[in-house]
Amino acid sequence: MTARERPFPRPHLTRAIAAAALGTLGTGAMAEAHLAEADPFQRAVRAVQAKDFATATSVFETLAQEDDYDAQFNLALLLRAGQGLPQNFVQALEWSLLAQLGGVERAIKFSADLSGLVTADAQDVVFERIDERLRTRLERGDRSAIMQYIEFNSTILPEPDMQTAYVWSLIAAALGVDNAATRRDEIMSELETDVILTSQDEARVLFEDQDMTTLFADQASGGL
Repeated sequence: MTARERPFPRPHLTRAIAAAALGTLGTGAMAEAHLAEADPFQRAVRAVQAKDFATATSVFETLAQEDDYDAQFNLALLLRAGQGLPQNFVQALEWSLLAQLGGVERAIKFSADLSGLVTADAQDVVFERIDERLRTRLERGDRSAIMQYIEFNSTILPEPDMQTAYVWSLIAAALGVDNAATRRDEIMSELETDVILTSQDEARVLFEDQDMTTLFADQASGGL
């Protein structure tokens, strides 16, 4: 668990919304005061503490669009509460699921609770938007999106697409992404032999046709 994922009450932590304001928002490591002024996340935190929810939602939304997972979770909570913007369960679910894929553990239960407030048709729209967002990140060589796309297809979708998840786990393992080989073997154990062989051929074609070694090379040293 990273510092940004720890619960709010610890006094040495920040990147959290005041518990009195919303109950439980995302958290993170305490920054020095002079750094906090330059940190837009801190600006949003202070805005919530001051009950300036319009500023908070605006800043968190900007950060959320830039794939800041804590900001995505906090924006989901604000949208669920209807503070700063009109209450919107569908948008809150989308941001919460993205935060969940980004590793914010507290988003798991929050997403499940929100799903009970959203129709199946609306959830399908959310899944389509998340799929499009992740694909866009993959197309621009965002290495951090690879495992998220695998988990989206294998665990988030109500009807998992295990074949797609397996194809991308094969690609991830070939690229040396952390934990990809283990996940690949876990997914493979759920597939029939013919699907496995077809998927391996598909992964090889994608890997070579899109020159994925080059596409994802910029972040290769950092892992996931």
